[in-house]
Amino acid sequence: MKVSLLTIGNELLKGATVNTNASWIGKILFEVGAILDKQLTVQDNDKAIQSALNHLFHDKPNIIIITGGLGPTADDITRETLFKYFGANAVFDQKYWHSLSDYFLKRIGKHISDNNKSQALVPDNGDLIPNPVGSARGFIFNNNETKIFALPGVPMEMKSMMKNTIIPWIINQRPTKLNQLRFRTTGKPESSIAEIVEPILDHYTSCDYGFFPSAYGVDIVVTGETSLEEIDERISNVISNILYTKTDNNIEDLIVETLTQQHKTLGLAESCTGGLIGDRITRVSGSSESFHGGIISYSNHVKENQLNVAHETLITHGAVSEETAKEMAIGVRKNLGTSIGLSSTGIAGPSGGTKEKPVGLVFIGYSDKKITFARKFLFGKNRTMNKIRSSQAALNLIYKELLKENIT
Repeated sequence: MKVSLLTIGNELLKGATVNTNASWIGKILFEVGAILDKQLTVQDNDKAIQSALNHLFHDKPNIIIITGGLGPTADDITRETLFKYFGANAVFDQKYWHSLSDYFLKRIGKHISDNNKSQALVPDNGDLIPNPVGSARGFIFNNNETKIFALPGVPMEMKSMMKNTIIPWIINQRPTKLNQLRFRTTGKPESSIAEIVEPILDHYTSCDYGFFPSAYGVDIVVTGETSLEEIDERISNVISNILYTKTDNNIEDLIVETLTQQHKTLGLAESCTGGLIGDRITRVSGSSESFHGGIISYSNHVKENQLNVAHETLITHGAVSEETAKEMAIGVRKNLGTSIGLSSTGIAGPSGGTKEKPVGLVFIGYSDKKITFARKFLFGKNRTMNKIRSSQAALNLIYKELLKENIT
């Protein structure tokens, strides 16, 4: 199934907003066996949109997905343009307008502006796509053999509508069931993983595969209409040291689930990550059952007075050291009364590095009642990426320890 994507928005072309919708849509389409063949981005104006549609229709895709320009403001003209392009008359949905007005009054405490009346307009020759998390509904049009789905550009709304309406429709069009494998890895770059995985996958010509790298790790997705059991076994064996799940879950989801199952608790002592590890843990619903809290010990004063790191340790070995990381983990575990203490200390950059301790040097400390240790990592020179990678390394470390079930 061939898909074309049209993303609409002046802010995308100006660089004010990163077009994350395109990458997300491409990834989720691949996972259900659809191919994103072409992607265009244009301004939210009549001529640009019509020209882009003419261009996309020339290649006769099975589907065109449109995102953006369905908001209530004056510069959102996509709705009007699409109605005109597909010869649709606009019909005012009075029932939806009443429900939208009630929502604003009850939830926001304000009367809805008349500007929002455009969101109650529906085409007389198309179908609607419900929006579970917003007010701008989407539209479905047909043009010969091509199905057109128009969605708002707000990522949260677009993703919800894709998952609830468009992806199920695509899956239902397949004559046979598509099997899928997902391997979520962390700790190795895409190139290194490809070297050991591609020689295996290249033997299976009936399946498709893709690598999806991010700052957190690399996902490998394999799809095919035949059994994938043999591939599953072979790939799992060669990446077992970096594989953390074959599900859609993030590593923080798995940690919270495992901590809860094992009746363990966690305390964090963060320096270079500045609370990022705690932020990721607390994004998980139910984390309060196992996560007691954290101490952002950015200064040596806090390391000494709140985590009981010895002054001699800081003088002799420095704040960024294996010894300090271990004492931070012990200190937070004891002070917060948790089963596990996890710490991070490093040089995030871009300044502050030396020849002996360069930018990107990070130590992750771990402590429970049986063992205490620290691991050394060396990342790059980008401060933001170093914080993300440090948080991922810390979470991966604790997850591996939890899987050993050696904590009492």
